[in-house]
Amino acid sequence: MLGFEVTGPYVSALLMSLGALCVFIWGVLSGAFHGADEAATRFYEREAENDNAKHTNAKHTAE
Repeated sequence: MLGFEVTGPYVSALLMSLGALCVFIWGVLSGAFHGADEAATRFYEREAENDNAKHTNAKHTAE
């Protein structure tokens, strides 16, 4: 049982990473990531517009 204290964390980490890989593969094959690029682009553009609006607003309040 002494060896399990050393190898146990590695075995559990290996099993968790294999589980995460299986979930990722399942997500790709089921189409869960379809359209993720467009959503990421829309989010980025919205955040950039908000940052520009805040920056412009801060300039107007400073003047």
